[in-house]
Amino acid sequence: MQRILAVGGGGFMMEDAPSPIDRHITGLTGKARPRICYVATPSGDLPAHLDKFHAAYGDLGCETSHLAFFRQPDARSIRVSDFRPRLLEQDAIFVGGGNTKSALAVWREWGLDAVMREAWESGVLLAGMSAGAMCWFEAGLTDSFWGSAYRPLDCLGLLPGGCAVHYNSDPKRRETLHAAQQAPSIPSSIAIDDFAAVMYVGTSINSVFSWRTGSTAYQTYREGGTVIETALSAKQISL
Repeated sequence: MQRILAVGGGGFMMEDAPSPIDRHITGLTGKARPRICYVATPSGDLPAHLDKFHAAYGDLGCETSHLAFFRQPDARSIRVSDFRPRLLEQDAIFVGGGNTKSALAVWREWGLDAVMREAWESGVLLAGMSAGAMCWFEAGLTDSFWGSAYRPLDCLGLLPGGCAVHYNSDPKRRETLHAAQQAPSIPSSIAIDDFAAVMYVGTSINSVFSWRTGSTAYQTYREGGTVIETALSAKQISL
């Protein structure tokens, strides 16, 4: 079964306390001690993020590892020289937040984009937050160009349409997404709030999860000259 969990914002990267979404990801594997690899390329493999991942998922009983292109390997890492077989044996792969454009460039240079597709097709759960959510779609609405505005970016294309994240934390995201769809420079999209996540089975939405009152996801599309935005019903999850 091909599954992708796109998290709009939250989890170990944003929350100081244990987060329901991290526990939920662990449970989605169906394993007592799941093997979960963290790919932190969007943040340049920031050591603080690596440490937070290992601490959070280690406490959840996972067998953790990480893949880092910008750091020397250590006892916790998958070596860049043989990452394909190691990633394909994981129960889940989690991609962190940061610069989506830079991460995609690194992945394409190393061939990780093809391995991610292979992992997805073979049934490895793919998940990620922020940049790690947008990367799976045809396009993402991102600030990765380091300008003052959000812009569409071509992504991996495992999932159809576009994706916007942190949707309820900055009004400019909604304004920019609607304008991009009017242009049209981004296709019909899923927009995900902080503390909400969307599960795809195959290439279709299966469910929406929320662990903060008011957080959810929205389907947005252009119809004639108008952008339609529809809030999706979210299942509440907790620790």
